[in-house]
Amino acid sequence: MNILLVGASGAMGQTLWQLIHRSQSDQVVLAVQHEKEDNPLIPTFNTFEALDIYFANEKPDVDIMIDFSSAALSEAVVNFANKYQLPLVLATTGQTEAVEELINEASKNIPVINAHNTSIGINVMQKAVQLLTNYLYPLDYDIEIMEKHHRYKKDSPSGTALMLLDSIQSQVKEDIQTQNGRQGHYDDRPHHEVGIHAIRTGDIVGEHTVIFANNNEEIEITHRAYDKRLFALGALKGAHFLVDAKAGLYDMSDVLDL
Repeated sequence: MNILLVGASGAMGQTLWQLIHRSQSDQVVLAVQHEKEDNPLIPTFNTFEALDIYFANEKPDVDIMIDFSSAALSEAVVNFANKYQLPLVLATTGQTEAVEELINEASKNIPVINAHNTSIGINVMQKAVQLLTNYLYPLDYDIEIMEKHHRYKKDSPSGTALMLLDSIQSQVKEDIQTQNGRQGHYDDRPHHEVGIHAIRTGDIVGEHTVIFANNNEEIEITHRAYDKRLFALGALKGAHFLVDAKAGLYDMSDVLDL
């Protein structure tokens, strides 16, 4: 599988590249990165304009595009993948509603995985949260979400926290009201309120906890990421799923057949 890697010089891009380097069947053949350092192994570009010219002239053999850059590039990434009919694994978070709509439109023409978290474990956790919500929310259990990340993470709440929130909302008929952190005085906590609490410190790879509690008991389900390699493994698994998929919008639950 020939891969166009976006965000190649970032932490996740480098992790994915190292993983692919040990593969017998996959290779990065083109890269887009912020740094202007030349890569002696493959053509490397700093702008999509330059990449576009290269594609038009050279017509490279690329099977799939994996994006581990940032939400600031998502519009350009999606437009490029759509223009050249490349399956796209979009592994970034923090997109605006306008970009999410652009992703939805592109998925009518190309297969797209829009993954807020490519970890296999966190996607299984998402299904567990749906099950717990389905049983416990009608019994008046309160639900809260906590997430921790490194000091350099740009978006808050994390895309994964929002993904877990969507899992909760999918099992609840009424509209969930979110509370990002808590401040001031409360007369009462509405049952349909879900608090999301974000911590940014040190070099925490990622931790997400969902709490279900009433006056008698508490259930916590937590996922802790210890190594960025787990996200790279999930993204590569998603790429293998997507390369032969029909046009459409997918997520990791499709990849894992959940």
